[in-house]
Amino acid sequence: MFLPRFFSFILLVSLFVTSILLKNNYGRIIFGTIFSIAAFGLVYEILSMFENIGRKSYKLATSMTASLIILSIICELGFKFTLTIPAFLVVIMLFLMLNYKKYLDSLDRLINSSAAIMIGVLPLAFLPIIYMVGEGTSYQGRKWLIALILITKAGDTGAYCVGVLYNKISKGKNHKIVPNISPKKTWEGTIGGCLVSILVSTLFFNFEFGAIIIGILLFFGGFYGDLVESALKRVCGVKDSGKIIPGMGGIYDVLDSLLLNAPTFYFFMMLKNVL
Repeated sequence: MFLPRFFSFILLVSLFVTSILLKNNYGRIIFGTIFSIAAFGLVYEILSMFENIGRKSYKLATSMTASLIILSIICELGFKFTLTIPAFLVVIMLFLMLNYKKYLDSLDRLINSSAAIMIGVLPLAFLPIIYMVGEGTSYQGRKWLIALILITKAGDTGAYCVGVLYNKISKGKNHKIVPNISPKKTWEGTIGGCLVSILVSTLFFNFEFGAIIIGILLFFGGFYGDLVESALKRVCGVKDSGKIIPGMGGIYDVLDSLLLNAPTFYFFMMLKNVL
């Protein structure tokens, strides 16, 4: 399990770093390719989990719509054009409801497909939106995106490491937070992870006071995003959202902590007058 996870991690990080460092269209193409595939896979996984409990959807069409939304943002086609993509999907789904013999089936598919867009694509879309800030000139959006991912993932890693370490020291006497949803999450790990997020945030933003606040917000945003996915998986009766990434599970498993943090961090950028 370790080797597949390690190689998957190296590959993903290498592709992402390349998309950040190449300050030209090649970097944007790599980033757009990665996240359009991620959007397709994220929605596909969510709808596949829904299917596990008998919830039907327009899985392929919705997943393709998700991918097109991300590509539209990367290609700078504009807000109006980007908005027409999911709107067009909704129009088609509503048209299919006209068949009264399959009204309830069509309604169920429409609701579930729309939910996947809301749960997955809308928050995910803020990652390429952040990436595109200053594209072609200052490229500062790439720096902000690195900050978002580093702070979030540092908190995840810190919480895991501190939780495991305390569990060994205390011989299994750690204090669980929500054992019915995520039995591995503990108060000790949460405190440790939050401190790590704050540390990384203060280092990245040169010890500004606001860095402490954003470190706390991003840690708990990532924490909550992970809990939401865990709850969804339990409801749907699955262990992992998918198996596409060797050793790491599905795309949702990788992105869960970033989905809530992406719009939160974008709002932080607005307060900082970066946009």
